Amino acid sequence: MSVDVASRSLRHSIFVYGTLKRGLTNYQRYLSIAERYGKAAFVGTATTLDAFPLVVRPPHMLPATCGPVLMDKVGSGHRIHGELFRLDDEALEAMDILEGVRSGAYYKRKLSVCLNEGENLDCNAYFYPAKEELLALTPFPSYMVEHHDAYRPVPINEDILRLCQGSHGLCTLKPPSVLTHCLRLLPGDDLVPSLRDFARSRQLTAAVVLSCVGSTGRTTLRPAGVKTPRVFEGKYEIVSLTGTLSSDGHHIHMSISDESCNVFGGHVLEGCIVRTTAEITLGVIEGVSFTRPLDARTGYDELSILPTEEPHAKRQ
Repeated sequence: MSVDVASRSLRHSIFVYGTLKRGLTNYQRYLSIAERYGKAAFVGTATTLDAFPLVVRPPHMLPATCGPVLMDKVGSGHRIHGELFRLDDEALEAMDILEGVRSGAYYKRKLSVCLNEGENLDCNAYFYPAKEELLALTPFPSYMVEHHDAYRPVPINEDILRLCQGSHGLCTLKPPSVLTHCLRLLPGDDLVPSLRDFARSRQLTAAVVLSCVGSTGRTTLRPAGVKTPRVFEGKYEIVSLTGTLSSDGHHIHMSISDESCNVFGGHVLEGCIVRTTAEITLGVIEGVSFTRPLDARTGYDELSILPTEEPHAKRQ
């Protein structure tokens, strides 16, 4: 796994053996959504190093879902075939709610698995308290479709769904296509309102500033770490313009150069007035939405990178 923004946050390894396996009900409902939002990642198929009893809970035993149960009886049953995922904190909390960890329905404990590529890894798995009635059932090494046909899922839990989606997407899951828009601003145009209006009129959901050449007269920038903006009066060349924008908001920085080639830069605010021209190329990212909800980690409205299509939880 490459070390990037997503993988650094996916610090919890979970071995799944039942309805969270790919293609099954709770994968479709929850874990696939966490994957889509960059909050979970499939690592590979895996097998436990130790043997455990895996059975289907009978319908008269609560919760009455006929769900799979893995019991903590090392050496009994079989080595269990399943799948390994990495999760971030919110996705792990979602899985804990799904498995009823707080209520005591299941509990987590560490075990060791062997990936099909041959690598051994330590991870967590959800175990069900061992009961004599369950231990008397015939265990199996892998939860299959024929076992899953008996599963009786409870209604979709919106709290779990929200945790799987999260408040902030941190990255795209695969390289998106990029289209371009070109525009020229005229003397007297205000840079930020003009870009904002363009994004809204074109219904841009995610765009980046690829290039800009031009000039400004009055220029209003917010320096780093300072709340009070600085207003520059004079004639300036636009040395650089960079940032992200959408119809939902923007975050743009600019550098300007004066007649002595002194360079100033900062966060672009309203009040950056085009002097002669501003020739701008925007890259429009397909299939992605930039929003800016409040991020409790910084106290600011921060970029959230999400797919434009809302994932549809499969109602199974």
